[in-house]
Amino acid sequence: MLENIRKNSVLKVLQTFCSYRERCSFEVQQKLRRMGIVNPYREKLINELKEEGFIDDKRFAETYARGKLINNNWGKVKTRFSLQHLKIPEEYINKAFESIEEDDYNNILQKIIENKCAEITEPNIEIKKNKIARYCIQKGFEPSLIWQMINKTL
Repeated sequence: MLENIRKNSVLKVLQTFCSYRERCSFEVQQKLRRMGIVNPYREKLINELKEEGFIDDKRFAETYARGKLINNNWGKVKTRFSLQHLKIPEEYINKAFESIEEDDYNNILQKIIENKCAEITEPNIEIKKNKIARYCIQKGFEPSLIWQMINKTL
């Protein structure tokens, strides 16, 4: 009886945690670990949250990838690394990138290049291009795409 009451209260906390924003299984596991819940119970609770629709790693990956691109201007390289760090399966990561329109992705990179180009006052065009490229690589965009767009823009 006491065990059941504790499970329900932990489940309620997790439901609130997952309702606040989209969460992945790994984040919920970390939360359970911090709460002191031992492993067999962690798996049961996570499975229950998945069945109830509070956790969906595929949905999380799509939301995360889109949010990082639009809000943080992250490219696919940086986003992929971050999702891998959150233990998201590769197939979900690939699906998340498929859900992003190529035109939207390219337009965001183009805007970043144009903004950085206006910001840099370097008179030497090659140095300027390299600075822009390094900045875009740091943001997680693919070098070949960056150089293609830089050469088209400048």
